[in-house]
Amino acid sequence: MKIEVDGFEFDFQDATDAFVFDEKDRSSSTYHGLSHAMKAVDLIVELENDYLFVEVKDFHAPDEYYDGNCFNHLREVLKQKYRDSFLYRWAEKKMDKPIRYLCLLTLDNALVSRMNKEIRLHIPCPETPTHCTGDKAIALFKKGYGENYIQMGAGKVLEISGQ
Repeated sequence: MKIEVDGFEFDFQDATDAFVFDEKDRSSSTYHGLSHAMKAVDLIVELENDYLFVEVKDFHAPDEYYDGNCFNHLREVLKQKYRDSFLYRWAEKKMDKPIRYLCLLTLDNALVSRMNKEIRLHIPCPETPTHCTGDKAIALFKKGYGENYIQMGAGKVLEISGQ
């Protein structure tokens, strides 16, 4: 199942459903109408055994996130997007499977390490952000996430199976 969001195309081959959850088009069947009051992850993917919440952040000026205010704002946005998406899906009675939260971020090593720690404190999920910023960042994520770590890189295909 192919789907595009923010200029990126994803192919969830084992998905039973995948849709843009942060939908702006009122005529779309997945438009939830609560954007004025709730934040939403970019994509929701239903797999056989779990749901995948996907958030894509491709920053045009990633160095701005060294500023504490920008970094804290990003952390809060990621936390709110997860929380509000969870609440909305819970109200729909569509939370019958575990959730994995995949944040695709373009930040450098120091910020990745810091965001990794912050997200783990604020969001109750076994998987959190991963990205493609080099060997040092990869080592930090491998250490922090162990068997839950997913290595990414430019052009890499992430295959997520419902099994």
